[in-house]
Amino acid sequence: MATGTTKRRQDIVFLNILFCLLVIFIHISSEVITQMDRGQTMYWVVLVLSKLSAFVVQGFILLSGVKLFLKAGNIHYGKFYLSRLTSVILPYIAWVFIYYLYFCYKDYYIFSWAELGSFLLTGKISAHFYFVVVLVQFYLLFPVWMLFFKKANPTVVLLLSLMITIISGTSLDSILATLFPGREFPHLDLLFPRYLVYWVAGCMIGLHYQEFKNYLQKRWISITLLFLVCGAIKAWFTVYFAGGGPIWMDQIHILYCISALLFFYMLAQMFAEGGAFLLKPLSWLDKSTYHIYLVHCLIIFLANEWMTQRGISDLAVRYGWRALIAYFGSILLCLLWQGIKGVLIHAIRKT
Repeated sequence: MATGTTKRRQDIVFLNILFCLLVIFIHISSEVITQMDRGQTMYWVVLVLSKLSAFVVQGFILLSGVKLFLKAGNIHYGKFYLSRLTSVILPYIAWVFIYYLYFCYKDYYIFSWAELGSFLLTGKISAHFYFVVVLVQFYLLFPVWMLFFKKANPTVVLLLSLMITIISGTSLDSILATLFPGREFPHLDLLFPRYLVYWVAGCMIGLHYQEFKNYLQKRWISITLLFLVCGAIKAWFTVYFAGGGPIWMDQIHILYCISALLFFYMLAQMFAEGGAFLLKPLSWLDKSTYHIYLVHCLIIFLANEWMTQRGISDLAVRYGWRALIAYFGSILLCLLWQGIKGVLIHAIRKT
């Protein structure tokens, strides 16, 4: 998602906006999935589409690696960390604080600096903040990635990272329980190895961008077939297990995420070549995606509260209102912030 001001490739703009819109869709759908009767068709449609959209955080991680390593030969570490502090970490801190104040106001919590600090470290005040916690870990290790990836064989690194991702998602808790009996490890889902393959893939794409682009162009049929097959398998298991499933479903999900990212990156490349002019007017939206990501769940909370106060109880009607408010509210609020920020920056530069 956009966190800087450098000129961006149009395929990245396309994916950035797509992922942002899909992540909002996932979160506006949670009430339908958790509360609607399973005998209704709408429940199954929303459940399947939500699960099929659940590759977007992995996509954001991949894009972060792509953007970083596209300019890997011209990065100053000091400026890099300063830019991540101002564009990623500080907005995250601000929004966690705002969410916490809102929940304290609604009597979910009693204000505590220690509790606030815990939420800042884990992001668990709201479901979507974990992405920032994971991303910051990758950023902190940036010199390691830079040193290692420039000399590494892409195929070997990707296979190794895939193995680490699978182990982290399915076996890490049992391995640690065996090595350290009696100890608990409550935040394993926040550790970066669980998402390593997506970060590594992004870094490799950034380093070998033209080769990757050529690969997508040559293999578009096989990539499309892979996505359709993996999507069908993912949808079937989603219906069969009603959204849950055994531990090996994690491997199915990883395979689906990889196929979906390849497929939509291929579409983005095609769109960038034939319809890039359509994306230029949306550059403002691209620049706002990170803030939209941070704020949209709060907008959803407010929308739910508004509907409850007005006695709107029909889940389908609530779903429609929630979608309308979440999309337009999040986008308009962040565009307003972009406008205010632009005015402030212009005024500071004039002084």
